[in-house]
Amino acid sequence: MRIEEIHIYGYGKFENVKFTNLGKKQIFFGNNEAGKSTIMSFIHSILFGFPTKQQTELRYEPKKGAKYGGQLIVYFPNYGRAIIERVKGKATGDVVVRLENGQIGGEEFLKELLSSMDKHLYTSIFSFNLHGLQNIHLMKEQDLGKFLFSIGTVGTDQLVKAENQLTKELDTRFKNNGRNPQLNVKLKELQQLRGELKKAERNNDQYLSLLQKRDGIQFEIQQLKRALTECRSKKEKWEKLDRVYPLYQDGKILKNELTQYENITFPDKGIEQLDQLMGLHTQAKRKVNTLEQRLEHLKGELEQLTPNFELIHKENEINTVVENLPLLDKTKQELIGLQAQMKRLEEELIFLHKKIHLPLSQQDIITINTSVFVKEKVVSLNSKQKSLTDKKQELDERFQEEKARLEELESKERELKQELLPEEERKKLEDLLSRSKAKEYVLFQKENMEEKLVSLKKSLQKEKRRSSQHKVQNIVLGILFISLSVWGIFSDTRSFLLLGGLGLLFIIWSFLKDSSAKEIRSIQSEIAHLKEKKSAYEQELRTPLNHFERFQIQIDQDNETREQLKQLSHMLKNQHNQYNHIVDLFEQWEHNEAALHRELLEMGKELKLPNHIALYHLNDAFEIIDELKKMYVEKESLMKRINANEATIKDIVSLLEELSLQLLQNVNTSHHETAYLLKRSLRQELEKHIQYQEKQEQYRQLEEEYKVEQIELKEIGAEIDQLYQIAGTQDEIDFREIGKKAQLKADLINKWNNIDIQLKLSQIDFAELESIDDQAIGEKIEGIEIEIEELEQRITGNNEELADVKHKITMIEEGGTYAELLHRYKQLKYEFESDAKEWVKFSVAKDILQKTINNFKEVWFPKMLAKAEEFLQFLTGGNYIRILPKQDSSGFIIERKDHLLFEANELSQATTEQIYISIRLALAITVYEKYKLPIIIDDSFVNFDQTRTKRVIHLLQELDDNQILFFTCHEHLVEYMHWDDVIDMNEERVVS
Repeated sequence: MRIEEIHIYGYGKFENVKFTNLGKKQIFFGNNEAGKSTIMSFIHSILFGFPTKQQTELRYEPKKGAKYGGQLIVYFPNYGRAIIERVKGKATGDVVVRLENGQIGGEEFLKELLSSMDKHLYTSIFSFNLHGLQNIHLMKEQDLGKFLFSIGTVGTDQLVKAENQLTKELDTRFKNNGRNPQLNVKLKELQQLRGELKKAERNNDQYLSLLQKRDGIQFEIQQLKRALTECRSKKEKWEKLDRVYPLYQDGKILKNELTQYENITFPDKGIEQLDQLMGLHTQAKRKVNTLEQRLEHLKGELEQLTPNFELIHKENEINTVVENLPLLDKTKQELIGLQAQMKRLEEELIFLHKKIHLPLSQQDIITINTSVFVKEKVVSLNSKQKSLTDKKQELDERFQEEKARLEELESKERELKQELLPEEERKKLEDLLSRSKAKEYVLFQKENMEEKLVSLKKSLQKEKRRSSQHKVQNIVLGILFISLSVWGIFSDTRSFLLLGGLGLLFIIWSFLKDSSAKEIRSIQSEIAHLKEKKSAYEQELRTPLNHFERFQIQIDQDNETREQLKQLSHMLKNQHNQYNHIVDLFEQWEHNEAALHRELLEMGKELKLPNHIALYHLNDAFEIIDELKKMYVEKESLMKRINANEATIKDIVSLLEELSLQLLQNVNTSHHETAYLLKRSLRQELEKHIQYQEKQEQYRQLEEEYKVEQIELKEIGAEIDQLYQIAGTQDEIDFREIGKKAQLKADLINKWNNIDIQLKLSQIDFAELESIDDQAIGEKIEGIEIEIEELEQRITGNNEELADVKHKITMIEEGGTYAELLHRYKQLKYEFESDAKEWVKFSVAKDILQKTINNFKEVWFPKMLAKAEEFLQFLTGGNYIRILPKQDSSGFIIERKDHLLFEANELSQATTEQIYISIRLALAITVYEKYKLPIIIDDSFVNFDQTRTKRVIHLLQELDDNQILFFTCHEHLVEYMHWDDVIDMNEERVVS
């Protein structure tokens, strides 16, 4: 089946939109909210019906009034092309299916086309998204293996949920040696109630008296607590007065002291300002005197310094001459080195020619192609040759390893088969072990049997008495009818004879039809049956518990051995495949080696090499030829550099000799001495000129600084006079005296402000502080503390008495009455029997589910697992090679290439997701291969790295039987896929 066209009339954000020419591998690419999820839902809805209003799925009804629904054009191999149209109508919509041959059908015909596939099964098998992968990370460790197993059966985690729900229901009802389950709790409570039925409550009058006494004590305690609260409030108030009263007294004293300093005015931080200004005034005055002396000294120095400006004008020429001297030395030295390098290069050329020992001229070597492409090809051939050599060594080692591994596994399989329990012995142990379950339930059944036996014995005695009375009556009547018959015979009275005969017949019929005898036999038979069951229960209860534990250990050990044998069987099969694979690899190696020889000979011809060198020394010969080629190029370059250096030396020497004649008139000195004399003379004159300019600048700066300091000295004097004016003084001595008094006033004000804040925060009435003293406060607090202590003692005594009364009341209430206890016992017994029936139903359901799983494992599971293993090996690059189902539980064991086994929860997140994808795809193309329905994937690989992403996309590309519709918002996934059929969801699509 393949979807070829999507036409949306109105669905979610889409109105009158078409997607045509859908390919076998189709990508829907679009940003978030571009409508990818809407299209997926549309496909599901057209094929299987719109979601109903009672369901939690979104219905995607159009907001602008467009016609709700649309159509799909789908190709079915057995029916041809079909148009499936579904619009709003009944709950799931009205559907019409039209085939190319004119056949028209509805919902039933669509189900026939889809092979009765429903929406839930389709989304479970063929449609999955990132949420399915994320579910793996939310699973508990112990449930992860079961989750993957469930995915491998129906495509979702339904089996895990069903099994967990059944286990939870069973565990909440009953557990061996459990305490909290319902049946365990009720069974224990039944045993306790049976012992309490013999007790009854007495002294009801005492109970009423205790209730009255309890209420009276509680009322008295409430009264005492209210009084205690009032006393504590009074104590807190007087303690606050005790803390505030000293502050109040200190505040009164400070107010009196402040009246002495009311008329003092003084600038803020006046003393500090005066000290700072006096210091600045002294410094400024000293600086003015110093500047006057320095100005006079600079005038004399300027008169003595006068530079020679004529020599300074020659500065550029002299610098050029001096700067070229290092270049001259360097060029001479480099020329010597180049000449030596040329000689060495010629020697190396001779050596390499002798080493390769081939009749190749310089022109031949230069014309040989040694480009990077040829070099890469040579390196590649050398790498292949080395790889083939290493591969053969590796194959030899692997052959021995796989052979030893195969022999080891076969030996281990024989050992495990010897450790298995015989089937008859295992069945016997399982039967014994099954009888150990629900031992408390067995005890309850035994006691129930005893009660029924007592009841049946009473019924038996009653029936025997009734049967005995009936027999006596029949005997009396029989004697009477016999006498009547005898009388009829002797008296020859036929009526008496007939009456007596009929009576005897009635007595005989009564004996034969006696129901009491049958009832007695039935009761006796039931009693015998109950005795046998009771005996069996007693025998079961007498079986020591440690025997059952030993049986369980033996069963567990045998299960573990069988599981190991199962895994070992898979490993043996794999090992045989590995062994055969090594043999195939040997043949492939020989084929590759022959192909490599041909390539080496072809490359040797291209490099002008003999066959023996091309086959065994190609890489070395190429490197020598490439080195020779480089040396010849280097030789030409060296010759050019030697000629250039000789020209440079000639130019520099000519310029230096010309300057020496013009400036020094001395031609007998060396080049370096001449340059030194020129540079020294120039430096001396330049230094004089610099000193002259510096002295001029210093004189100008000192003049400006002298003017600024004079202005600053005047300003400081004015600020000092302003301070004296604010304080109302004329000199420094009076100013400092007023400053001391102002500081005392400020300290007093700060102290008063602190006390005033504390008094306001205390919220105490000052009038109340005026009317008390220290002694009165102390006496008041002491009296209140004594009263509080007395109240607390009375409350403690009442609490102890109240606790004793409540204990007595509780003891009476917990006992209950005989009628109440009997009613509770009967009710609890009925509830226990009902809960036991529920427990049996869930136990049977879990057993049926397990049998269903086992049947699937035997029929379809091997085929699906083989395909999943193939996918997993590809996705993990051969790191994981097997998926082994557990023998006695719903889970998987994963085998790595080094034959180590892992539980599902022991693997990394990425590997677990690869297992999930392998199982889902394998399930779709094996168990459900006849359906060939489109596989819909919504951004399921965004968490994979680059390597894993490429592998999973390559795997999808290889799935030819199913159409794949891939929805994504990630551009890098589109680039990896390289599929031509890409629909950009970001573009507008409207059909006219």
